[in-house]
Amino acid sequence: MNLEFQDYPASLRPFARLPKKVGRPQDLVVEWQPKADDRWQLAVSTTDKDGLLTVMAGLLTAYGFDILAGDLLTLEKQPGHLQRKILDRFEVVLPAGADSDLFSRFAEALRSCNGRLSEKGIEGVRDAIIEKAARRFAERTVPGDQLLPVEVVIDNESSANNTILHITSQDTPGFLFAFANALSLLAIQIEGATVRTEAATVRDTFLIRDLRGRKIRDPQSLRELRFACVLIKQFAYLLPHSPNPGQAIRQFREMASRMLENPRQAADLASMGTPETLQVLAEVMGVSRFLWEDFLRMQHENLYPLIRDRKELERRLDASALASLLEDKLAVETNLPDQVQALNDFKDREMFRIDLRHITGLCGDVEFARSLSDLADVVVAAAARLSHAQLEPRFGRPLLDGRDCPWAILAAGKFGGREMGFASDLELLFVYRGSGQTCGGRTVANSSYFEEFVRTFLKTLRARKEGIFEIDLRLRPYGSKGTLASALPALREYYSKDGNAEPFERMAMIKLRPVAGDEKLCAEVLTVRDDFVYSKQPFDYANLTHLRRRMATELAAGGGVHLKYSPGALIDIEFFLQSWQIQFGADHPELRVTNSMRALKRLQQAGLVEAGLADDIRRAYRCFRRAIDALRAVRGHAKDLTLPDSASADFRYLARRLGFADSGALEREISWSRDLSRRLLEW
Repeated sequence: MNLEFQDYPASLRPFARLPKKVGRPQDLVVEWQPKADDRWQLAVSTTDKDGLLTVMAGLLTAYGFDILAGDLLTLEKQPGHLQRKILDRFEVVLPAGADSDLFSRFAEALRSCNGRLSEKGIEGVRDAIIEKAARRFAERTVPGDQLLPVEVVIDNESSANNTILHITSQDTPGFLFAFANALSLLAIQIEGATVRTEAATVRDTFLIRDLRGRKIRDPQSLRELRFACVLIKQFAYLLPHSPNPGQAIRQFREMASRMLENPRQAADLASMGTPETLQVLAEVMGVSRFLWEDFLRMQHENLYPLIRDRKELERRLDASALASLLEDKLAVETNLPDQVQALNDFKDREMFRIDLRHITGLCGDVEFARSLSDLADVVVAAAARLSHAQLEPRFGRPLLDGRDCPWAILAAGKFGGREMGFASDLELLFVYRGSGQTCGGRTVANSSYFEEFVRTFLKTLRARKEGIFEIDLRLRPYGSKGTLASALPALREYYSKDGNAEPFERMAMIKLRPVAGDEKLCAEVLTVRDDFVYSKQPFDYANLTHLRRRMATELAAGGGVHLKYSPGALIDIEFFLQSWQIQFGADHPELRVTNSMRALKRLQQAGLVEAGLADDIRRAYRCFRRAIDALRAVRGHAKDLTLPDSASADFRYLARRLGFADSGALEREISWSRDLSRRLLEW
């Protein structure tokens, strides 16, 4: 296409007068002309600005216009003018049900964005445009998985000043917006363009230059440009798969920016252009900011196979398979520091894989929790072995009566109940059998050794982010004031009838479960637990009520609905089940289980909870857990579990992520669940 855009093309000549009305950067002229039926012509003229095409295409998408054709022209700078001007024409189809105010509302929005572009640049307006356009993507029907055929031809011969880019493919609503939004990452400016849609086939031609106004000739830059065109086209097509299209667009930009900085990473990007891969990308980028940031930050060579290989993602690895795989990884390394690094790399990779499996629907809520718990079991046991290995050269082994002193690690909380989710921490209790000394060159008491053992363990198993597989030791006797590791006699005394344990600890200890160490010692610790938790001593409901009120006041402060601690929240269900386990567990040993839903099933089987109520509790519990997981996946931590306002975009995306038809359906389900949980406890 031998077109220099020095002269006005025929389609733009009726609007040649518009640039004469533009003098200042904030000036913008908009003109609408009817064509036929529901087709209209839109002409726009203003001064040239970085990101202007992104704004115009984004607003056209946001207001529901379907672009059938377009001509984009950048005029050469005129004497006495500091900036070049643009004249763009779009032929569009009106959205169904368009009202008479649509044109004026569009023009007002475009003028406002143009003004902000003049003052603050594209970064001052990009997020708002993405959010507006994303609503339209979210309303589109989810497409099939078949990739679109895309033909990209780069012509550096036909024009003296511009590289000409021809793209032919199936029509994709929003492509011009996604394309303009992403081209800025490649340091490319669009000098002009023609867009034509005929029989659902789009033939787009772009005249482009680098930021210095030169043709693009570098082979690497041309390879990046060619693949970026294909990937952006496919990505825009698959955006309806994303629970949050706006977030996906922003994170797609970040991925392209990071990867195209390195030619080797650009090659990896090229290998990801399959339907399955792009669908995974659209889903994960639209769900979790923190997970996507981890993908970009962590070892790419370990993570790309998870994105590219569907079979790798589909594999369900149980604890035995995970342990075997980890042992193989550790066996490759010859020194302890490298083994510690290998352990944490393995943990992060497998956690990422499990998260991806859940986000992409390959495993449900129960399997997701079990998979994370299996992984935690395996890495905790391995971290314990590596911690002992680091201490033995200094202290030798801890002894008791001339033999190795048994030790144990037990899980509590969600980890103990095998109920882990996004951003779960690891609540642990460290126990050793009793007093003695180590046998090494530097002899220390067992109490000192195991204190150092826990400190070493905390350094060995690293949390990649606060709250995510982070070690929590607050369950131990006396909490933060107690020793890091407890000797069995001291543990037994603390939890005895006349010991110092608080009433609420009966509920906390229900979740205690062995993870690593000596099996006999683990069994003895559980006996101590059972004697304390499931004694005939009446349950202290007054203490429970006091504790619950404090939680609602102190942990759910600040307004809004906190899904864990507000009145009528997840903790009410958990406390109800735990209080009934304690009340009836002495006479019904089958109730002594760590998992909440398993406990509910046992209570129902024992005739203590009637079937209808049990079903209602399951429904409410699942609602809270799924919503909490979804919030943690987006926010990247376990601390903020406050629901977004029901009228907000965040609430709408939460509903979409959870599979509800609309925000109202999610709001009704949460309201029903809160009403149910309020009735379970009288406080």
